[in-house]
Amino acid sequence: MGVWSQGTVSANGLEVFYRRTGGDKPPLLLLHGYTDNGACWGPTAQALEADYDIIMPDARGHGQTSGAPGTMNTALLAQDAAAIIRALDLGKTIVFGHSMGGITALALAANDPDLVLAAMLEDPPFMLDEHFAPSAEQVQNLEVEKKDAQAFRMLPLEARIARGRADNPGWSDDELVPWAASKGEFNLDIVSFHLGFRGYLWRQDIAKVTCPLLLITGNAAKGCFVTPELALVSEQLCPTCTTAYINGAGHCIHRDRFDETMAAVSSFLKQNIQKEAGTRQSDKGSARGFG
Repeated sequence: MGVWSQGTVSANGLEVFYRRTGGDKPPLLLLHGYTDNGACWGPTAQALEADYDIIMPDARGHGQTSGAPGTMNTALLAQDAAAIIRALDLGKTIVFGHSMGGITALALAANDPDLVLAAMLEDPPFMLDEHFAPSAEQVQNLEVEKKDAQAFRMLPLEARIARGRADNPGWSDDELVPWAASKGEFNLDIVSFHLGFRGYLWRQDIAKVTCPLLLITGNAAKGCFVTPELALVSEQLCPTCTTAYINGAGHCIHRDRFDETMAAVSSFLKQNIQKEAGTRQSDKGSARGFG
């Protein structure tokens, strides 16, 4: 990871810890997945920091962000993201989210369009049963999952890295090390949150999005939530949505196929952002007397 600034900002009742690459560049907010943290975006931030001011917050209940997790849901996480953008005075921001961060980015783009210049969603957990109610068995299984998470976090970091390497042999150490470290930092009370993904009315929100939207998906057979059918539905509901299919990738697309993912992201940003951003920077320079 580069030598980046770190800080906290008060947002929506939290003290949000974030990392930032900085510079007078278009802001890009990276929203991590469930049980990860902002440090997990290191390689992605390194790939994009030359052109963007990258902000990597730890989400509610994750990493070094402090404050009660509350009854976590997608709407609340989107409100957190909006509060971060406002508190840091970022203006219109590009948002890129993975998994939990992906549906957070979608909810933000749909409900706070004045804050979002463009959004990229990496395998957000779009579910077919949008009016899902958890069964008693599923709720009971959460206790097992919580115990497993507790046991994993008690392992030494090197053991967590080794487990991750065995399960994901294609991941680089730059991805594995922060991933393993993040599993020792999240609040165990958030374990029940992933069932709440099933109740998020993503179809309603994606139909409201007007900014450029990139949906990044991979192989459903490898665990991707966004199937080809759901990608097609997304494009039908949102005229500004395009899909990037990354062959051979599972749910953690940018970790499984980093180069291919970054190529899709860079192409999307070049087509939708960089020309506009360059124009805005030129206008800003003219206003300062440098034009």
